[in-house]
Amino acid sequence: MKTGNVTGNVYKRSVHRKIETNGIGVKGAEYGEGCAFLTSENVDKAPEKAKQLWITAQSLSVWSGAEGAKLCVYEAVNRAAAAAVGKGEAKVRMVSMQLMLPADCQEQELQKMTVAAQEAAQKLQVTLADVKVHVSGAVIAPVATAEALVEVWTAPAGAALSARAGQQIVMTKWAGLAGTVRLEKTYREALLKRYPAQLLDDVAQLEQHFSILPEAAVAGKSGVGLACAVSEGGVFHALWTLAEQAGTGLEVSLKKIPIRQETVEICNELDVNPYELSGNGSLLFVTDQGEMLAEQLQQQKIPAAVIGFLSADNDRVIVNGEERRFLEPANTDAIYRME
Repeated sequence: MKTGNVTGNVYKRSVHRKIETNGIGVKGAEYGEGCAFLTSENVDKAPEKAKQLWITAQSLSVWSGAEGAKLCVYEAVNRAAAAAVGKGEAKVRMVSMQLMLPADCQEQELQKMTVAAQEAAQKLQVTLADVKVHVSGAVIAPVATAEALVEVWTAPAGAALSARAGQQIVMTKWAGLAGTVRLEKTYREALLKRYPAQLLDDVAQLEQHFSILPEAAVAGKSGVGLACAVSEGGVFHALWTLAEQAGTGLEVSLKKIPIRQETVEICNELDVNPYELSGNGSLLFVTDQGEMLAEQLQQQKIPAAVIGFLSADNDRVIVNGEERRFLEPANTDAIYRME
């Protein structure tokens, strides 16, 4: 199999269809969500009241070391927050982390990873509850995984929102956000031969946009029925996942997908597809009032744009001028194809 997340068909066939959730009030992860949903046991007894829902979301770092630990916390929290959008009043309560270290890893590296994870949790105002550490000869570089837990008080029965054909797709921030930061860190010396240091310094500052909690809070009050956090595989991966979750097709204009000029420059130089590059920090919504939501987000100084809509058929189409092409099933992240 290829490096990175397994493709959608492999996941459905070999993982999702093999999992059984027989516990009371437990709903396993849908394709692409990476989350499990746990409801309180009195759901059926009090349908007219708000119900407590717990959502867990996991992430596996695409980076190694301290950078990987930090991004892993952001991604787990972002996934949990996105899964809670449209389901009620939500609060991410905690995140736990597991570190798998090679035998030759120094204790100083463990300390750096823990500190990086704690700093990310503090910025997100989430408790880092535990860090489990295991040393194994099965790995050659430090690997981080994280799990976030979000508490949701759901709306009364019948008030839940859902996605449907005709709704608009809103995207926050920019394509390839986290991946651009990684490329700058990894290839900075080579990029300095082509671009001024100020441009690369500006890219490093993009880390401040890795959290999607602000836009999730706005969307949760604005009639959004479905949200999907962009992460590994980029915005194309997230769009495919969004359509899978909605059970619809979609049509998106490539020119409307927001992207920073720094990302364009770096990806052109390194021959990377920015739309298949890790986009952690960006969020997709579907809503009846796309322009209104985008404006509300912009008023909160969160970049946002309407990029397309859900369609009644099952086609997932990317439009670029006169060209129309079908979106392919989730691919591995573009950064893996460089290695």
